[in-house]
Amino acid sequence: MFLDAFGNPKEVTPDNLHEYSYDLHETMLLTSADHEVYIPPKWHGTIYSTEELLQNYRKRYNVSRYLERRKGDINLRSSQPDTTLLTFHALQPYEPEFICCENVVVELTALPAGQSLFSEMEIVVFLVKLTASGSNTLITKELGSDLNFFPHNHHYHARILDEGIDVVYVDDKIYSNGSPANYQHQRLFSMLSNIQPGNVKGLSGGPLPEVLRMACRKPNPAVEQN
Repeated sequence: MFLDAFGNPKEVTPDNLHEYSYDLHETMLLTSADHEVYIPPKWHGTIYSTEELLQNYRKRYNVSRYLERRKGDINLRSSQPDTTLLTFHALQPYEPEFICCENVVVELTALPAGQSLFSEMEIVVFLVKLTASGSNTLITKELGSDLNFFPHNHHYHARILDEGIDVVYVDDKIYSNGSPANYQHQRLFSMLSNIQPGNVKGLSGGPLPEVLRMACRKPNPAVEQN
């Protein structure tokens, strides 16, 4: 997924590429090395993740193959990015770094989330803090074996207890097939119940079950009156 000009996550696909106006130097977040992600044709920004995930991703999906394809197929020249311009930036887990989006500066932190439930690959979630407002956004694409993103023995635990999470972004596509509650749905509700964010939103902008909002923290009337 990508961060837009205001530091909000956006899933970019060939279907919604016409809505993608920030196609030069913006930020891409890699949560897993399991699946090849879609990279817009003109984009040549920076891909952020942990060193392990970036290495595994490059091994599994060698971006240099795009160059070989482009040499043999003129149609691919306009549909694939110039991979020589891509930058890979490794984040240390729990160590925030400041990055610039088009209109804001954010503090970006990669948080280990255990192993994928579909493979033995490690995955991460991201915490994005807007430096101007101080709001915290947790971005999840896949829930792994560990839902405790803020270990009790780590300084991040105290920080999140003090600041709280304002918004959690989740993969709303797991609800698109209309199936009854399953294991992933239960884990998502459990994660939200533990974190108690102010709000929950879908990465692709799709509707979410109302039960997920019940897991969010209730507004404080005293604060609202002030």
